[in-house]
Amino acid sequence: MPPVMRKLVDVAAAIGLTAAVVFIIIFTNSFLTARGGSAHGFNTWYAFIQRPDILGTMILTALVTIGYLMWQQGHRPRG
Repeated sequence: MPPVMRKLVDVAAAIGLTAAVVFIIIFTNSFLTARGGSAHGFNTWYAFIQRPDILGTMILTALVTIGYLMWQQGHRPRG
């Protein structure tokens, strides 16, 4: 697999993990509120995760993180 493709897979994995963590938080929170329930929690998460600003933030964060890790690996002293 080419290095660029590997980095894109890393970005996609980071976005997926972020979405999963947000799902767990919102889904669990729906059970703790008065109008909770699993369907309400899923619908709230789904509406939240489809917002363009949320998707943009998740993608930008993943790209910056992967870029920083690549940059740091290139500047690490060989020892």
